[in-house]
Amino acid sequence: MGGMAGFGSVDVAAVESGHDGWEARAQVVALVSGGMSRFGIEQIPPDKYLNSTYAERWLICAETKLAGNGKVDTASLARWKELFESNQDLLPPRTEDAEGLAKMKESVLTTPLMQQVHDPQFEVGDRVRVRRMRPEPHNRCPRFVRGAIGEVERVPGSDPLPDVSNRSGRVEPVYTVRFESVDLWGDQTDSGEPPFDLLIDLWQSYLEAA
Repeated sequence: MGGMAGFGSVDVAAVESGHDGWEARAQVVALVSGGMSRFGIEQIPPDKYLNSTYAERWLICAETKLAGNGKVDTASLARWKELFESNQDLLPPRTEDAEGLAKMKESVLTTPLMQQVHDPQFEVGDRVRVRRMRPEPHNRCPRFVRGAIGEVERVPGSDPLPDVSNRSGRVEPVYTVRFESVDLWGDQTDSGEPPFDLLIDLWQSYLEAA
């Protein structure tokens, strides 16, 4: 949850073993339906969001998108949910669309912007500080690094700023910034955790010269 306290420790075993086939299909459904967007995630009520898994959130977005544009209706969704709950082996209907699949694979696997950098302000070795900010919409800057100082490790390229407020499709350089764990959380050696480096990709507008 973006480095926020109060959500408990991460169960590594559950994370490593909890990826079932349906989770990948849920994300694909969200992608093909147009529901795979941060704006859609932002619209999920907080209680429903916190009680849903990562894949379930994308499925909620897909259902909302499809119901909103009339592709499905809520009664059909409720009927399918009841059918699947009563019969775990039931398979949903499927259709083949080779042309559509080829187009989707091309769009997902192609990242031309990451091959170039647009007007970078920083370079490898620069010391940078993550801006202290409290934006209302979703953004990709973890809370636990805001205000922290790190060093630019790599400049992989440019990418559209993913903030929900970025309606213009603004493209910015992305930097891989290296932080030291002791600068973020203090010395944890007494609890058995040695110091380590943390690499985080951050957009240019999240950073300033240190």
